[in-house]
Amino acid sequence: MNQPEETGLIQKYLAPLAGPSGLGLSDDAACYTPTPGHDLVITTDTIVEGVHFLPSDTPFDIAIKAITVNLSDLVAKGAEPVGYQVALSLPQKPNEEWFAKFARGLGEQASGLLMGGDLTVSKGGPMTISVTAFGEVPTGKMIRRNGAKIGDDVYVAGHIGTSALGLKCALDSVWRNGSGLLPEEIKELLFHYASPRVVEANIIAPLIRTYATASLDVSDGLAIDLERLCSASNVGAKITVKSIPLHDLTRRMVKEGQLTMQDVVTGGDDYVALFTVPSDLTQEQKSELNENCYHIGKITAAKKGVAFSIGFGRSLSLGGRTGYDHFSDKQN
Repeated sequence: MNQPEETGLIQKYLAPLAGPSGLGLSDDAACYTPTPGHDLVITTDTIVEGVHFLPSDTPFDIAIKAITVNLSDLVAKGAEPVGYQVALSLPQKPNEEWFAKFARGLGEQASGLLMGGDLTVSKGGPMTISVTAFGEVPTGKMIRRNGAKIGDDVYVAGHIGTSALGLKCALDSVWRNGSGLLPEEIKELLFHYASPRVVEANIIAPLIRTYATASLDVSDGLAIDLERLCSASNVGAKITVKSIPLHDLTRRMVKEGQLTMQDVVTGGDDYVALFTVPSDLTQEQKSELNENCYHIGKITAAKKGVAFSIGFGRSLSLGGRTGYDHFSDKQN
C-alpha cells in the first residue's frame, strides 16, 4: 500500500480543508482575526483509541467524533465555530487509503475551518486525536455553567442514551443477539455511537446565547454533567424521568426491560447541550425553545441535590452510578 510522506499527506488531503486563517497549512501557525465585537471561545478535547472509540471504528467515523466532541462544547457555550486545529498521533505510519478516509470525515465536519495541527507517529500507540476548536460569540455572551438560578427550567437539545445503547450493541454480542433488534436497527445504533453528530448546531447555539442562564454539553452522561452544572451554580435540580427525550429504539429497549433508565442517564457520548433558562419567558419564547429542545425539569435549592423523579414522590436510584469520569475507580 502506498505510504506518502507527511508533507504530501497534509497538502493532498488536509490543505484543501483549510480556510484563509489556515494559510493553506503551509506555515508554522495559523493567523486568525476575531470578528469585531466578538469574544473568542476556545476548547480542546482528546479522543483515545480504546477509551473514546474502538479499534474497529473506521477512520471516517473517528474523524467525525473528534470534531463532534469539540463542536458540542462550542454550541453549549452559544458559540459559532470558526476554526479547528487537529493533532493526530498514530501508532504507525498510515497508508494513503486510511488517511484519505480520515480526511473525508474531517471534511464533512470542518471543511473550510481547518487551521492546522500536527501529525506524529508514536511507534506503538494508542491512536490519539486532539482537537482545539475556536468559536465566536458576541462580546460578553458566552454562557457558562455557573449561572443557573432556583426556579429555572432545565432543557436538553437532543436525545439521551442513544450512543450508550449503540456502545452496548458494539461490545456485548450476547446481549445484542438476544435483544430482538433487527440488523438494520443495530446498524443505526452503531452509527449513533461511532459517528455522532451535533444536531442543528446553527439553531441551538443562538438559542442558548439568547435564553440560557447556564449551559454545558452532555458528554459523560446526563447525571454527572447535570451534577457538574448544579455544583458550579450552587443549586440542585429535579428532573422528570418521563420527560427525558429518547430515540424510538432506546424507548423500546427500556420498555422491554433490555435497558434501564439508569443506563440511559449515566451513559456517555450524547453530545447534546444541557442548559437552563428563566421560568418567566414569554409563551412565544417558550414555543421557540420547545420547537427545537426538550424541557426535562426544574432547578431547585442546592440542599435538595440532583434528583430524577419517577412520580409519586419517588426518585430513580442510580446505585452509585453517575457517568464517565476518567479518574474515577467507578466506571459504568
